[in-house]
Amino acid sequence: MSPQIPLTFYDVVVVGAGINGSVSAAALSARGLSVLLVDQRDFGGLTSSQSSNLIWGGIKYLQSYEFGLVFKLSRARAKLMRNYPTKIVNMGFFAALGPNAPFGQVLGRFGTLFYWAIGLFSTPTPNFFAKSKLRKIEPTVYSEKVRGAVEYFDGVMPDNDSRFVWDFVSRARELGATVRNYHQVHTLTKSTEGFEVGIENLLSGQKLSVRAKVVINAAGPFAKESNDLVGAKTKKDLVFSKGIHLVVRKITSDSRVLTFWDEQGRIFYVIPMHDRSVIGTTDTRVADPLEGVSDQDREFVLRQINLSMTLDQPLRVEDIISERCGVRALVVDRNKDNSKSDWHKLSRKHRVETDPRGVISILGGKFTDCINVGEEIVQKVRKFIPITASAKPWFGEDSTNLKNSFDARAKRLISDSLLSEQVASQLWRRHGIAALERLENQPEARELVFESLPITFGELSFIAQNEEVRTAEDLLRRRLPIAMVRSEIEIKANKKLQSFLNDYKLS
Repeated sequence: MSPQIPLTFYDVVVVGAGINGSVSAAALSARGLSVLLVDQRDFGGLTSSQSSNLIWGGIKYLQSYEFGLVFKLSRARAKLMRNYPTKIVNMGFFAALGPNAPFGQVLGRFGTLFYWAIGLFSTPTPNFFAKSKLRKIEPTVYSEKVRGAVEYFDGVMPDNDSRFVWDFVSRARELGATVRNYHQVHTLTKSTEGFEVGIENLLSGQKLSVRAKVVINAAGPFAKESNDLVGAKTKKDLVFSKGIHLVVRKITSDSRVLTFWDEQGRIFYVIPMHDRSVIGTTDTRVADPLEGVSDQDREFVLRQINLSMTLDQPLRVEDIISERCGVRALVVDRNKDNSKSDWHKLSRKHRVETDPRGVISILGGKFTDCINVGEEIVQKVRKFIPITASAKPWFGEDSTNLKNSFDARAKRLISDSLLSEQVASQLWRRHGIAALERLENQPEARELVFESLPITFGELSFIAQNEEVRTAEDLLRRRLPIAMVRSEIEIKANKKLQSFLNDYKLS
């Protein structure tokens, strides 16, 4: 029989540690509440590790006239970019107006200017390119069928999305929250004192029971299953959309995002990630939230990119370095026949619903709106728990003073050729000043894990010791993007990396 541990009391238990659950835990902990954050996988281990890494204002929703949503998302984007100046990069989106584009140059210009304006001019001014200039500016997208191009600006996370999730998990932990990955909630019982939550550690088999006044259901595509444990109901329902991304060699020398429309008139991108290119995403209705990438998916994406770009060699399945598949949870009316609705016009709006017994469910959502979700959850919890403490900072990068101190110390190491400028900037982006202190004290830890990838063994060690890493995938795929930009064959062939993983008992 698995050992039991003593009963623990919390104000709030958050079920699900994707972006919605993580911001909820951070925002509530900042108000002085005792919080337990649990996920049956790793933090950001499902949908929140499979996105396009974009922080955007929702330009595609202009086509469905959802101007209010675009305005809201653009404001949320601006707030995130102000608070995360290195974790979110303001990047150009170069949109080639090819034969599948739903509009020409005139509407393209108007649309990007309107997008810029509705975002209150918080991004750089859009640019416009005549067909005659494309061969020089972006030769890989030039063809006789392209009518010109427009460039607008949105945010991109240069590290993987699950790294951004970890930032909120880490902040919640610093603010006093208990965070547990690989812990599954298997029972949820309403009692006179709130809820009794039965949890199992999936790695050790240990079982525990905790009590909470409020439960936040942030289980993403599994929100219904979590609510079923206690019989909670929501007015809205979820349907699922599969989006896949393929990582290939870098297919453009530009640092911009390239934007195209596929044969079905849907937007897809070529997004830079370190020294690779990410191609996606698709939008396919599915029933299973654990869908994977199919042969049909791969063939479709590769065909679209080969039709849209002038490459030296067409991309083939053999060129895929890694791939990912994310199933988005989209909010729909429960009592409506959604089978006849225009699938591709469903937006990523989130919905927060409250069961009168104290279960708060977060349905849908996206990275761009995450701070708003956290603040909305605080207001919902106030209906059940008095919140009197003033909020401590729960989002944003470290202070300017710390950044200046980091830059000064990093500059000395760079001048002594002990650290590259690129490694230093990425250390700050992911860890702040703490990781640099480790590199200063351990010169042997400055060795790169892979050539041309500014990630060192010192950083791997820092993460393995400090960031709740349980498996090699946690480390290489979610805390860092190594497994996204290097193939499984390359990783297995790296003897020093394999030795490192063995030393830390990560498999």
